[in-house]
Amino acid sequence: MIAVVTADPADRARVEGELRRRVGADYEIVVREDAAAGRAALAALAEQGREVAIVLAAHRLPDAAGADLLGDAAAWYPQARRGLLVTFGAWGDPEVSAAILAGIGAGRFDYYVLTPWRTPDELFNRTIAEFLHDWSRSRRGDDREVTIVGPGWSARGHALRDMLTRSGIPHRFLTRDDPAAAPVLAARGAPAGELVVRFQPSGAVLVDPTPTEVARAFGLVTEIDRHDWDVVIVGAGPAGLAAAVYGASEGMRTLVVERQAIGGQAGSSSMIRNYLGFARGIGGAELTQRAYQQAWVFGATFLMTHEVVGLVPEPDRHRLVLAGGQEVRAPTVILAVGVSYRMLGIPELDALTGAGVFYGASASEAAALVGQDVYVVGGGNSAGQAAVHLARYARSVTITVRSATLADSMSRYLIDQIAATPAIHVRYRHRIVGGGAE
Repeated sequence: MIAVVTADPADRARVEGELRRRVGADYEIVVREDAAAGRAALAALAEQGREVAIVLAAHRLPDAAGADLLGDAAAWYPQARRGLLVTFGAWGDPEVSAAILAGIGAGRFDYYVLTPWRTPDELFNRTIAEFLHDWSRSRRGDDREVTIVGPGWSARGHALRDMLTRSGIPHRFLTRDDPAAAPVLAARGAPAGELVVRFQPSGAVLVDPTPTEVARAFGLVTEIDRHDWDVVIVGAGPAGLAAAVYGASEGMRTLVVERQAIGGQAGSSSMIRNYLGFARGIGGAELTQRAYQQAWVFGATFLMTHEVVGLVPEPDRHRLVLAGGQEVRAPTVILAVGVSYRMLGIPELDALTGAGVFYGASASEAAALVGQDVYVVGGGNSAGQAAVHLARYARSVTITVRSATLADSMSRYLIDQIAATPAIHVRYRHRIVGGGAE
């Protein structure tokens, strides 16, 4: 469903007309004239359990600012994409430009949307199509490519979900007592394994699979026959992916070895807004998947779920030893290993890793934290992105940092968005010294 709130009759007719022609067959279009009616419609739809993919509101409404309505809409539909409708050229109006910058900076809406002024208006339709694509990848529908059934707090289950999220593979997670899990379990006679994974559309089912088995089932490369390459890149984060694009585009036989999943730390980021070329921001998994596909089209090979454990220089090339004993060789090796999260070092909490304590996993775990109180440890950009994303779902999010300010380690746009999000609280000069399960 797509909700539109605008008072101008001509704008309302053009927006509704474009939407009905392009996406009306798949999405119901709900149109209201003021903020009060818009709020009432959204509240009623949420009460009915209806899904809303996009909320559009004009900058000026008779009874409220459009940005305020869009900010309120997130309480009912945290995954919906929200756009502020403005007329062409209105960004030159100081009031409108200030509202756009402040609204995006505070996270009240995702971006501004130019009201269509002709038919067809392909710029408007492209924006709507991108919003729908982003929403479809974030929703938890029953038509996901992969379904995982297992315990609510499972370290192994978390590892699989995190890998799938970073790899940009849409999936859903169900507990065994969820009615929707029955068809998955029935496919293998209610297997006794901790985790059951089903793939669509093939219907294949795996019981207690390893990450390598899941990657292989989804068509990712986990074994190679060739041992000699022109360049081997260790790590498939943004740096490794960029190197793969440039190497493969020059005709080099390029191999990328990744021990976990495409994207590295960036792949777990729910939204990156300061990456060149993506004015509306882009999810980390989406960004790195685009880079992966670009490198793959040029001919780069990706060896997934393998770790390099040895590097031996030889007279004319380097020999790399993989964890399973396999070896590959290349005259050029690029180490793009990135960073690893620093562990808390508290035994009681380390034992809960993947089962309530997560490292960089907000994108894969956020939807399971509805109504809960969440703590984010750290003051870097990853922490800020996680806190903003988690605040869409959790009752409260508390950031704990050892320093006296976030400015030492976090981008300004994230600091401003945190300050404008009531559900987020920051505790300065704090560090975690203990904890455990209850």
